[in-house]
Amino acid sequence: MSLLRRLADDRGVALPVALAVLLAVAALATVAARAAITSNHQSFRDNNAKRAIQAAGAGLRTALYQINLLQPSSAQCVAKAASDGALSNTALQADGWCAGQTEDLGDGATYTFQVSGPTVVTTSTGLSVDQRKVVSYGTVNGVRRRAVVTMNASRGNPLFPPGFAVAVRESINMKNNADISGHLGSNGTITIKNNLDICGNVTPGPGKKATIGQNMTQCPGYNTNPMTEPFDLQPVDISKATPNANARITNMKAGSGTPQDTCSSCSKITWSAATRVLTIDNATWNPGGDVYLLCRLEMKSGAKIQIASRTTPLFIYIDTPENCGGGSGMGSVIMDGTFTNLYSPPLAIAILVAGSPTKPTTVDLPDNDATSPIGVYAPNSAVVQKNNVRFTGAVVSKSLSVENNAHFTWDPSIGGLLSGSNVRFYQVATGSYKECTGTPTDAAPDSGC
Repeated sequence: MSLLRRLADDRGVALPVALAVLLAVAALATVAARAAITSNHQSFRDNNAKRAIQAAGAGLRTALYQINLLQPSSAQCVAKAASDGALSNTALQADGWCAGQTEDLGDGATYTFQVSGPTVVTTSTGLSVDQRKVVSYGTVNGVRRRAVVTMNASRGNPLFPPGFAVAVRESINMKNNADISGHLGSNGTITIKNNLDICGNVTPGPGKKATIGQNMTQCPGYNTNPMTEPFDLQPVDISKATPNANARITNMKAGSGTPQDTCSSCSKITWSAATRVLTIDNATWNPGGDVYLLCRLEMKSGAKIQIASRTTPLFIYIDTPENCGGGSGMGSVIMDGTFTNLYSPPLAIAILVAGSPTKPTTVDLPDNDATSPIGVYAPNSAVVQKNNVRFTGAVVSKSLSVENNAHFTWDPSIGGLLSGSNVRFYQVATGSYKECTGTPTDAAPDSGC
C-alpha cells in the first residue's frame, strides 16, 4: 500500500479518540468529585458550627435557670455534682468566676459555661442591680463557638424606679385626661388617647413606642424616647413579711390581748386570722405594727386607714393567691377608701402585692395626696381604674389601665422604700448577647468578646 494511501486510511483512529474522551471525562469526574467532597466537608463544618452556637446558647439558658433557681449569694456560684447532677451553692473562685460546668448534649455536642460573680451597677432606669456575665462554649465534632451575655437582677435598693410615677412591665393604657407629675414608663407600650399633661418623660420599652392622641403638653426638657434597657423589677419577697403584726388585728377584733391595733366603727371591720382577709367598710383602722401579711385587703366607700406617728415605713404585704387557697379575689387589693398620716413629714406607705404568674390579681388604687404618699409595688398584678384616680407616690405593676381622669404624682419619699430582700431574679440585659472568638484572648473567660 502506498504511503499516500496509508495516510488517507482512518482505520484505528477511533481508539485514541475514545481514550482521549475517557481521559477528559475522568478528569472532569475527578474535579466534580473533589468539588463535591469539598462542598460536603464545608456543609458538614457549617452544620457543626451552627449546632455549636446552639449548644452555647443552651449553656447560657441553663446558667440563667440555675442561678434563679438556687439564688446564690454574691460570694457563691451554682455547682452541679458529677455523680448525680444535684445542684448546690459553692464558693466563688479566687478569679471572681465560677468553675466551668459541662454538659454532654449527645450526638457529638457539648457545652461548657462559666458565670462571673456579681458587680453592683446602676442602670439607666435608676435601679441598682447585681450584674453577672455568663460565657458559654459550644462544641460539636471539634468545631467550637463561644457566646456571652450579661444578666441583671434588681437589688430592691431602691425598690421603685426613681422619678417614675408609674412603671409597668407590659403596657400602659389611658383613655382621656391624664395629668402626670413624674415619669411614665413601660417595658412595653404606652397608649394615651387624648389630653396628656406631663412634667416628665414618656418612656416606652426598648424598641417600643408611645402612641399619644390629641393635645399632649410636656414640660420642657423631657422627651418620649424609648428606654435603652427595661426595668429590672425584683419579685415581692413574702418571707420578709414574717414575723408580722397580724395578731394586732386579731386582738383588736377580739377586744382583748396585747398588743392590739385600734379602730373606730369596729363592727364594720371584718377580719379572719385564718384566711387573712381584711375588709373595712365605712370604718377606720389604725395600724400600729410595722409589717402586715394579708391575703386580701378591701377598703369600701368611707373606709380609712389612719397612721399615727412612726419612725419606720408601714409595710402591708399581700400574699400570692396560691398561698391563700386560690379562691376568688385572693391576692388582690381594693382601696376605695383613703389613707391618712397623722404626722409630718410623712413616711411613705408600702403596699407590696406578690401576685402570681398564673392566676390574675388586680389592684384598685386609693385617692391620696402628699400628706400620705403610697408606694404600690405589684409587678405581677394589673392596676385597673375606671375613672377619677388621684394618686401620690409611685406605682409599679404588670400593667395599668385607666378610663378617664388619671392624676399621678411622684413623691420623693418613695425613694426611702427598700425591699431588704436578698432575692435576685436575673434577666438577660437588652443587647448584651455577643458571639466571641473561639478562645479567650487572655486569662479572663470573657476576653475577646
